[in-house]
Amino acid sequence: MYYYFIERGMAPFLLKSKRTGDLKMENYAKFVATEILKQLGGNRFIAMTGATKFAYFDEKGECGLFFRLPSNFSIKGINLVKIKLTFSDTYMVTFFRVRGETVKEISKFDNIYCDQLESLFSEQTGLATRF
Repeated sequence: MYYYFIERGMAPFLLKSKRTGDLKMENYAKFVATEILKQLGGNRFIAMTGATKFAYFDEKGECGLFFRLPSNFSIKGINLVKIKLTFSDTYMVTFFRVRGETVKEISKFDNIYCDQLESLFSEQTGLATRF
């Protein structure tokens, strides 16, 4: 499993094959992570929740996004969120509480569609993602 940090302004790009002329996606994991962030609300989501330290990952073809939340903002002490795009084109969302070196899984949800991400996040953390 590989983790990469997302920097401001990073975006995936398409390359055209010189031999066949086909377009191929470079940095697919980064593309998936930026799309997840857009579906959560993009910069509005970051401003409303205080989310930081965004990172994308690739677990044997299933890509996704990690991010941290401020320690005392959310209910249940949730301060780490992992959102993974599965092969069935749904999301697996996992909420964690990290204290020192201990990581405790608070809750895990499978088969979440993109339009349910914001409401699930708000329900689990108590943080509003929009006005």
